Amino acid sequence: MKQTLTGWTALAAIVVGLGSATPALAIFDDLEYSPRAAGLGGAYAGLSDDATAVFYNPAGLAGLTDYSFHGTFFEPFNLGFHKASAAAFAMPTDNWGSFGIGYSDFRVDYLGSTLSIERTVTLSHGLVLMEDISSSLTFGYNINLYNLDYPTTSVSGLDLGSETTLGVDIGFQATVRERTTAGVFAKNVNAATMGDPVATDLPQRVSAGMAYRPYDGVVTAVEFEKELGEEIQFHGGMEFRIADPLTLRFGTQTKPNLFDIGIGIKYAQVDLDFTFTNHPVLEETFRYGVGLRF
Repeated sequence: MKQTLTGWTALAAIVVGLGSATPALAIFDDLEYSPRAAGLGGAYAGLSDDATAVFYNPAGLAGLTDYSFHGTFFEPFNLGFHKASAAAFAMPTDNWGSFGIGYSDFRVDYLGSTLSIERTVTLSHGLVLMEDISSSLTFGYNINLYNLDYPTTSVSGLDLGSETTLGVDIGFQATVRERTTAGVFAKNVNAATMGDPVATDLPQRVSAGMAYRPYDGVVTAVEFEKELGEEIQFHGGMEFRIADPLTLRFGTQTKPNLFDIGIGIKYAQVDLDFTFTNHPVLEETFRYGVGLRF
């Protein structure tokens, strides 16, 4: 990948840095592609139980009994030049666990031109390692194909190029007496990098969390996350099914301090999710998602 940061490239670096609220040039950052997970403050490694498990903990795929699809769209921090979208599909099988595929897309547009695109294609597999009448242990892994593309030439006519690399994730999830689940998820265990001649490390992080269901329709989830080179983050949230088909969610996280409010509407095999995220400095984020089970 060419490393010259002039013209369009410099602007792309600035806006990517603003949108992710991390240092400039951070790529493939954690954007919370599931509105439900975001509504729980991002505490989803121990709870993942739908197609979006491909983004949070592929071990959660092993517990699925139906085909599952999920799609989402949002503009991080209400910045119109940032657009994020994702889709995931999961398919359980009788003897080989569950398979999933995911796609996420984060792009920066400026004055009608696309400055940068971060694409990720994820292939997932989750399987049961142990199961008895009151507990289970599942394992899952992801193979991620990352592509970073600068499709617009610089003001001097320079082709800024693109780069592709592979990353591997692994996860475990345990269930105890059906009411308590716990999960661990490790992102980019192969220490994937991108760039030539100067390599940039893709984010590596470990998430560990638990979810408790005291009774049907109520979930409490907590999680601790550590990204390499960053401080430990806390994530937590609660979900309440007020009455069919309405569910309310409240979540929070630290570093940065975010507060989330979410709504879920379930009708037959369709799930509609909406989440509002408040940032202490930047503007709010509105996430919209739709899920199908069949």
